[in-house]
Amino acid sequence: MIIILNKRVLISLGGTFEPIDSVRGITNKSSGKMGLALAKQAYILGADVTLVVAHVSVEIPSIFDIVHVETSSEMNNVICDIVSDFDIFISTAAVSDFEVVGSKNKKIDSNSSLSINLKPTTKIIRQIKKFNPNIFLVGFKAEFNVSHEEMVSCAKKQINDADTDLVVVNDISKDGCNFGSDNNEVLLVDRDVVSLPFNTKDEIAKNIINIISEKISCR
Repeated sequence: MIIILNKRVLISLGGTFEPIDSVRGITNKSSGKMGLALAKQAYILGADVTLVVAHVSVEIPSIFDIVHVETSSEMNNVICDIVSDFDIFISTAAVSDFEVVGSKNKKIDSNSSLSINLKPTTKIIRQIKKFNPNIFLVGFKAEFNVSHEEMVSCAKKQINDADTDLVVVNDISKDGCNFGSDNNEVLLVDRDVVSLPFNTKDEIAKNIINIISEKISCR
């Protein structure tokens, strides 16, 4: 039986925005659709769901507790502050790997040549178990034009680096599975590898939440 009743679920979604100046920045094409689909399914099963939302192209229903953020740093600070209160964290957000060093608090003149220095952002998912060792941690990995074996290897590396309990990995180069699409095709990786074939993100989310629930009940 699938039961997730009364669990507190935290989900990050959307793409972060790293400012270059007061109007320009570095971002990505993440829509938030997968994260929202997971939130809806968790809510249907009776979870108390909180969302940490960066830039998205979907409307977030008011039934959820929502914290809005813009940058990867803001997302990291919010999640680290609150994650100890949750049973499950699902990290679907497409967090920037880099931020701008010395971003300007004004609009840079477009007639000027410009060089940008970047530095790595904090890997949020690697912080989670420090604040909540008992949380069920789900990571997402978006890869591009890689083999099945490479996707599994990337997922297992995240498990080793962040102590994730489950990693959802997909190849966004595949037709219909790119950022912003309504469909997906994913691998679920822990000790085993489960393939969820091409389907709507709503159906993919239903399967992921069911598998999470099953794994938690076996703890």
